[in-house]
Amino acid sequence: MICPKRTAELITLHLAPFKDTDPAWEIGVSKIAGRGIFTTRELKRGDIIFRDSPLLIGPSARAEDTLNSCSVCFKMLPDTKFMCRQGCGLPVCSLCGKKQQHKADCTLFKSWKPCEPDVANSLLIRLLCVGRAINLSKDQRDLVYCLQANLDNNHRTEVRNAAKGFHEFPTDKKLIEIMNRTVAVLRTNGFDETSDRSNDNQEFLYRALFPLFAIMNHDCIPNSYYTFEDKTRNMIVRASVDIPAGTEVTTTYTKLFTGNIARHLFLKMKKGFTCKCSRCSDSTEKGAFISALYCRDTNCTGLAVPETTGLPHPNWNCLVCKQKSTHAQMVKSQDFASGAISSKFNSKSLKSVVLYLRDKSSSFIPDSNYVVIDAKLQVIARLSKSREDCGDEEAASKAKFCEDLLEIMDKLGLGDCVMRTYLETEKAKEVK
Repeated sequence: MICPKRTAELITLHLAPFKDTDPAWEIGVSKIAGRGIFTTRELKRGDIIFRDSPLLIGPSARAEDTLNSCSVCFKMLPDTKFMCRQGCGLPVCSLCGKKQQHKADCTLFKSWKPCEPDVANSLLIRLLCVGRAINLSKDQRDLVYCLQANLDNNHRTEVRNAAKGFHEFPTDKKLIEIMNRTVAVLRTNGFDETSDRSNDNQEFLYRALFPLFAIMNHDCIPNSYYTFEDKTRNMIVRASVDIPAGTEVTTTYTKLFTGNIARHLFLKMKKGFTCKCSRCSDSTEKGAFISALYCRDTNCTGLAVPETTGLPHPNWNCLVCKQKSTHAQMVKSQDFASGAISSKFNSKSLKSVVLYLRDKSSSFIPDSNYVVIDAKLQVIARLSKSREDCGDEEAASKAKFCEDLLEIMDKLGLGDCVMRTYLETEKAKEVK
């Protein structure tokens, strides 16, 4: 493990522009994993814990319809003639083309001689965030190396594949190592368009590394949340609940409404660890029953929940009659309910979805189950834009659905977050 003291020194240098003379955080040894961030004083719900700025940032370039995003300001450009005229193979707007950042990017990529500089190549554009690590200062590069990096068998693939888009990609082992290491750090602790870093309902359309935030450890019931400043792209991390002094500050790598089994599988496969937080250790998920299904015994009205073994296919136990069921048996019930809800969405009638969720689905699956939660979120999002074929009565269900989800968040012990603000805002629109 990298010395927390050295990491703190490099982080302090990185955050110097914020001129925070009395930080509310410090880096220390964590009981969760390696290093962590701890509060230096008592913080109230909503208090700012820290601000962070991206050490590295670049286009995500994951989808073909985003390749015309300026590589500096990230604004969407016209569908044609958005590539740099200097032949570097990067999309850039006329204003940013004159900025120092693009000049440095352009010089670097041109030196590698793109094979088709006039054609938007997603692998090449996506490499920009990684390539920018080459021009970091020594302290900045040391900071990258201080951050956690899961060096699996695939972390070299990105650079290797992108290299095929250049005629003279560097072969210097040191440069290749810098880029490969950066890829591993970004994959472990970075943000992306489809980011593992979850902050439900807030889009992040770039690829970026926020060093201080990257040190934060995971908890399925985090005590902090983050937002981004539009103009600067700086991050603001706030306390989602009251936090005593000396407490580790946590974030979540998973969606807030994801059930135990799915969270365990995601964290194991993508992050390489098994979470042992209070939520993961509780088969009822703090009484929120997000994973719960009805008992298979038709004479029982109880809920069945998966055992907290961390296995991908655990047994299920009914909380009332104590009947045990296999994972395969319970999945059939969930698949049936999920298929029924999906068929309503496929009907193109939002009204039929609302009526089904309001009056029918609870006969097959508990209202607390994440399948129903996801469906309600989709309805809320669609009704916030248009009523579609819904009348007043169906449209009014949006406020009830928001209330249902807020109640589940309260049971989980989730404090302030972007999702709570979103649901409270949408609910208030209907109440007025």
